[in-house]
Amino acid sequence: MKILVSTTGAFQLMNSSQHELVRAKGLTVVHKSLYWSEYIALGTVVVHAQVNDEATDAEWRETLRASDGDQDLALASFLDRYPVDEASARRPEPAPIPPSTKQVEHNAPRGRRASAPAPTSDAK
Repeated sequence: MKILVSTTGAFQLMNSSQHELVRAKGLTVVHKSLYWSEYIALGTVVVHAQVNDEATDAEWRETLRASDGDQDLALASFLDRYPVDEASARRPEPAPIPPSTKQVEHNAPRGRRASAPAPTSDAK
């Protein structure tokens, strides 16, 4: 299941394991997960509606554009197109998306060069 959420202030939040970003302004469609549940419990994210798994954030933004920015009209239309069904409500949280690029080790030693030893104090 997915949820339509917004933040309670002028900040955005990101779930990097799912590549989901909750924008600072307006509503955003994200997967209902433990990650977002923590922010909901803290009061930094507010749930406005639940939708089925076929709903996407891009579809939500297109629906909002088509309704000339009228959020109430867009929300009613969006909920009508993507109602929560029994199968969607019981689906488990999706697995994390694997990273698409290799992470770079910035501080790894280069070649055969060893890192410099820590300075020692010889004063007695």
